[in-house]
Amino acid sequence: MRTIRAVVVSVAVAASLTGGTAAASTGSSSDPVGISPTYTLGGGAIGCVGTVDARFDPVNPWGGNDPVVWVRPEFTFVPGVFTFPYCGVEATLRWKNLDTGASGVFPGPPVPLGDNTPLSPTNSPWVPMTAPTGAGRVEVWIDTNFPHVQGRGIFVVS
Repeated sequence: MRTIRAVVVSVAVAASLTGGTAAASTGSSSDPVGISPTYTLGGGAIGCVGTVDARFDPVNPWGGNDPVVWVRPEFTFVPGVFTFPYCGVEATLRWKNLDTGASGVFPGPPVPLGDNTPLSPTNSPWVPMTAPTGAGRVEVWIDTNFPHVQGRGIFVVS
């Protein structure tokens, strides 16, 4: 029970350090659309906590006609004395088409995401993840390989 409580407190601290607000759509294609961030602990540095931010952008496809979810890490951490300043996780995005019942993981194996800016905003690029979801309402869940509070959202693919 103490371990679970410690994980919950750690993730709550991560949320407060990284802004602690859920993503909201403002109509701009550069804003997250219907996907909340995943608050997570990470590995590679001392006190590694942060988010995996995600957005669906129906206007800018990547390499085909399949929908694209863009993900990017944002971590706050203290670099170690004997380690490279880096904090990261492996992210897994699962999806389910609520209209057809089709489901899967995209792009397949977990994607390594990291940040090498210890106490400042990330310089990591947005990473595209595509999946053959088909048309309809698509629900996504974002998990990491560390203790986390799962991000999720629903968007429409036309």
